[in-house]
Amino acid sequence: MDGEEITDGELKALINRFEQNNSDDEFDYYTPENLTHLIDYYIEKPNYKTALKACQIAIDQHPFDATFYAKKAFIHTITDNTDLALQLIDVALDLDPNHPDYLGQKGSILELLNRPLESLELFDMALENGADENDILVLKMFVYFNIGNTSLALSMIEQIFSKKIEEDRLILESHFCLQLMDAYEDGVRIFTSYLDNDPYHEVVWLTLGQIYMAVGNTEEALSAFEFAIAIDDEYAEAHFEKGQCLIEMSRFMDASVAFDEYIKLEGPDQFAYVNLGDCYKAMNRISKSRMYYKLALKADPKFGHAWHGLGQTYVLEGKHHEALSFLKKASNMLPDDEYILLELVKTQITIGQIAEAEMTLEDMKENTPYRESVWLLLASLQHQYGETAEAIDTLYEGLKLITQSAKLYYKLAAYCFLTDRKSEGFERLTDGLLLNYDEHMLLFSDAPNLERIKAITDIIDLYKNEK
Repeated sequence: MDGEEITDGELKALINRFEQNNSDDEFDYYTPENLTHLIDYYIEKPNYKTALKACQIAIDQHPFDATFYAKKAFIHTITDNTDLALQLIDVALDLDPNHPDYLGQKGSILELLNRPLESLELFDMALENGADENDILVLKMFVYFNIGNTSLALSMIEQIFSKKIEEDRLILESHFCLQLMDAYEDGVRIFTSYLDNDPYHEVVWLTLGQIYMAVGNTEEALSAFEFAIAIDDEYAEAHFEKGQCLIEMSRFMDASVAFDEYIKLEGPDQFAYVNLGDCYKAMNRISKSRMYYKLALKADPKFGHAWHGLGQTYVLEGKHHEALSFLKKASNMLPDDEYILLELVKTQITIGQIAEAEMTLEDMKENTPYRESVWLLLASLQHQYGETAEAIDTLYEGLKLITQSAKLYYKLAAYCFLTDRKSEGFERLTDGLLLNYDEHMLLFSDAPNLERIKAITDIIDLYKNEK
């Protein structure tokens, strides 16, 4: 039951009445339609606690209406109480045994309970009882993906695309599943085949462009985005995606035009403004770059990427003290962004805040232990300030986690040579050469004098010849 249409004023009055009843803990009688509106309102808000309260009032007042058991089951599903959700949907099905929506809903709950075969059976029953075929194909697609049967998941996508697609959500769901499966080649095949028969579907062109972007084929991606725009020149998302594609191609002025077009269509947008800031920063037009980062912050003062962009503009000008405050704000907004943290560290080192930089790196070592650059930078910092033995320990610690890092081995070899641990240095140099010969110049970054030691250059030359 979706309920009859209701005006904004009527809905507001209904909510006020319900919340006053809730406050007094005494509830008037509500029609099933009004209760449906209330439950949907609180789900969308989202306020699941009050939505559940409304469901219970609905069940108390209309105990034979299956709708409210199904809605309560839905709320319990999205709040991870799947066992109770299953009990509730079973009550709905007792009251209305062949309802296709309830059969599909039970199938989805069973999937969450890791009962895939039962869920597939319910989806087929829902289809037999009039459920939308595409809805069922999407549900089955994710079940097959979750049990590792990618060929059947792909088969579901192929069936969706075997006929004209009227709903964009089917494209989005299929694209998401293709991403999860890393099945981009299949995606290109399915989408291009569909476009052969329906060449004016702008959402399919957009999604095909996104697939090409995922595999690094920017030329084909750009072409796909431009087809989407040719079909609908007010398709804002296509202009945005085109802009990002052009950034990847280092065509920054063209990208800025695409983002300007997006803003004309969609209005102020912090993501587009940051991209514009990035474009002008890449073109070394710093003042205009800053203008766009500030516009992004006007749209969203807590947008960490805009603070980061501002900091980078000051780094480019060599104004590291000014950059530091912006990078700190960016790091506070995006504490898990390792790239921003590393830039913060480098800025701290540049202005002599060594203890602060080392503390940041030590935190990163604990929080992001598989980030190679953290171990390299921390070791370099320790060596720079006379703690080479500690730097060696740091690199060995890193290699316990990142065992196949040639860079860590080269840096470690250099520090071993510098501390007269020559035998160990040659062993670690050999480890690095075996993993990646091309990165061997890192050996000399902190110790250029090593390049004049014949025994070292001889072993490097030996591996060069083997390569």
